[in-house]
Amino acid sequence: MRHRNLLGALLFCLGFLALVQRAKADTVDGVTFTLVNPNLTGNPGQTLTWDYNVSNASGVQILGVFVNAGIFAGGTAIASAFDDFGHAPINNASSLQGVLYSFQSDPVSSTNSGQFTLTVELEGTIPMFIDLQTDYTATVSSANNVPEPATLMLLASGLLAGWLISRRAAH
Repeated sequence: MRHRNLLGALLFCLGFLALVQRAKADTVDGVTFTLVNPNLTGNPGQTLTWDYNVSNASGVQILGVFVNAGIFAGGTAIASAFDDFGHAPINNASSLQGVLYSFQSDPVSSTNSGQFTLTVELEGTIPMFIDLQTDYTATVSSANNVPEPATLMLLASGLLAGWLISRRAAH
């Protein structure tokens, strides 16, 4: 009887966990980090840029120190796009939106996904550093090729010729 109750409670918890969605923002010590659009798409050769929001409810000023995105494939990561709010701290009860990271894609299709890590310094008598993380994706695919009108005309005339030949052979 006891095992049956424990098993029921375990199954309920697992079912509940399956329904809970993953948080879209990372909040540590009152600092919240989100991407404006975490899932970017573009064409080969295009530069994709992620923007961010940082909200500060930590009780102290915060400074942006560093951003990291791991390894990108199929292009060049541009970490220097980070507007580095370390030169202009975000006060308590304030927020900031800015440019986080860019990716210059190669002239081929690719998909990248991973996690941005933003290191922030909380100012105070003893400075403290925290890492905030959020997921991203970048999908670069070539545009769908649209056939030229001459190609469609050639196809139509070939089908017409085939139809005429099959009718003539039937008589």
